[in-house]
Amino acid sequence: MRNWAALLLVGTVGCSGCSGGETPPSPEEDAVHDGGVWSPDRGAGIEVLARGRSLPPAHPADAAELRPDAGAGPFTDMRVQVDLSAVVHTVPCAVPSGSYCDGFAVVDDSGATIAVDTYAYLGPKPACRARWAEGARVASLRGVWQQRTAGAAALSVVALSSCDDLDGPAPAQGSPAPPSSEVRQLVGGWVPGRLVSVHGVVVARWRSSSGAFGFAMQDPDGATASGVRVVRSRSSRTPASAPEIGDWVRVTARTGRDAEHLLEL
Repeated sequence: MRNWAALLLVGTVGCSGCSGGETPPSPEEDAVHDGGVWSPDRGAGIEVLARGRSLPPAHPADAAELRPDAGAGPFTDMRVQVDLSAVVHTVPCAVPSGSYCDGFAVVDDSGATIAVDTYAYLGPKPACRARWAEGARVASLRGVWQQRTAGAAALSVVALSSCDDLDGPAPAQGSPAPPSSEVRQLVGGWVPGRLVSVHGVVVARWRSSSGAFGFAMQDPDGATASGVRVVRSRSSRTPASAPEIGDWVRVTARTGRDAEHLLEL
């Protein structure tokens, strides 16, 4: 989501116990359910328990399900994939942000439209932007299903998490992460302002030189309502570094204080 990326951009924070600016892996034996979802016995932070894990399966959607006015639903902040025969439209802008455009639209043969956000995880000038030139044909689309605001109106978008999310190969498969339903438990029993600790697989992430970063994480099985976003603002005093896509992590953070499913470090 472009809004939560745009707010967190300056400042530099060190990382106690980190090497080269990355959160170090914890012992593999830590990757077990420890009953800490509701009453964690540790302080806020991110522990990378394993790297290169398989991403949760993407929810197979259709263009009608992913329309820009669809609103939040059971697959919010989760990976989705749609196979379609569509054309890119860049004018008018499908994902506006003040004075510039954060994405484009794909319109299928029936006229159904999907708004695609390129800013949330790829940044303002992704190297692959030539792929979405006006009139380009699109046969497949993957990304993270998110809700954001465009002025006074809500907008539902597919946020590209990598350049290959647009007509690219499927992500390489690694070893599966341990079974866990902790993100689903968290979302299903959401309480604002609570310190929680959950395991999950990182499916998309952005970061800046300021120390601010954010990512989306899911339960390994990709079940309904098992995705959540995590952000670390530039002003956060929690020492942590951005994980990588495919990392199996334990995040201890506070649930956001509004209706959005957001964990804040």
